[in-house]
Amino acid sequence: MNFFDNNSIEEEHRRDVAFQALVAMRDALSIATRAQQPPTYEQSLRMYHDLDPEIYQEFDNLLSEKNDNDIVKLYKEEAKLESISHRTKIEPSDLIEKEIKRYNNLKLETEAQKGDTKHIDRKIAQLYSALENLKPRYITENAILMQDTFHVERDYCGEKILSDCKFVDYALPRNRFLRIRFLHPDHAEQVTGADLIYEQVNLETNQIRFVFLQYKTWSENAIYFSQHKNLTPQLEKLQQTLCNNGYCQHPETIDNNYRFPYCCGFLRPTDKLQHKKSKMISSGLHIPVCEALKSKDEVGLFKKDLKHFCISHKIFEEMFNLNLLGSRWLDVSEVEKFYKDKSIIEPYDTVKLHAKEIISSKYIDEFE
Repeated sequence: MNFFDNNSIEEEHRRDVAFQALVAMRDALSIATRAQQPPTYEQSLRMYHDLDPEIYQEFDNLLSEKNDNDIVKLYKEEAKLESISHRTKIEPSDLIEKEIKRYNNLKLETEAQKGDTKHIDRKIAQLYSALENLKPRYITENAILMQDTFHVERDYCGEKILSDCKFVDYALPRNRFLRIRFLHPDHAEQVTGADLIYEQVNLETNQIRFVFLQYKTWSENAIYFSQHKNLTPQLEKLQQTLCNNGYCQHPETIDNNYRFPYCCGFLRPTDKLQHKKSKMISSGLHIPVCEALKSKDEVGLFKKDLKHFCISHKIFEEMFNLNLLGSRWLDVSEVEKFYKDKSIIEPYDTVKLHAKEIISSKYIDEFE
């Protein structure tokens, strides 16, 4: 069962999780591109089409109506009803193409009579426009799909961590690549939120560093524990998995470069979309898991009280890319064992975006 097309779950909750997943994609792209301006939500949404066209369509339906004219809405409704009636998936584009073909054949059959077809021509033009409207949103040429041409010698997507490894690779500036996977639980009723695991992989030293983000939705500038009964267990799981296993601790031997603590688990609140036409914005705060858990016995987390122990998304991205926060560099074999032992990649109750930025030692030396 597809969570995002499950009528037994309230549309508001499905929209919240879809927006969390969209913000997670945008955060991952923003970290990877190092751009002054983060990717747009439109560009971030388009990335999901490369990962899973069906999920993309569900996200598109949940998050925005702005591209849908009346003809598109008509054929979407018709395709949905036809799918139910025939018990097979029928796409709106199939119905539109069939209608275009019917009009064109009609014109050919009556061409000898040279009748006036200006209204039919206008209708055909509208149908072609609707077809274009149904196509996935365009993504900037800065992200070039390399799925069929880029293969690294060490395939870190590998079977050791996940048996069903569906991913896409994108080229990044300065000879870097971004590999993205999208996972979600098998049982729709379990889905409660979204996660992002972002990694930097150094192929030359065979090392990885990472950061984990847990996404939750604000409710009038607060996250109430009574409304998110799974939040405390999720944060405690992150703390047990990361902090209690020493990934936040300073290593015994470190270089002399200054950096903040090796915090690598954060709560990432997102804003709520009241309806499909709501403007997509996100406040972008990042709260260390340990700090968020200090409030677990209180009513909730309030945005106005967070300024002393959270950072903005821009500062977060810069600090992570400068190796000022996030885990230390770890051997790939250690991280693979850690993921396997702790079932990190196996979905449990959230959708997951797993992003690997593949880089070289030369780039790190230049950047630092």
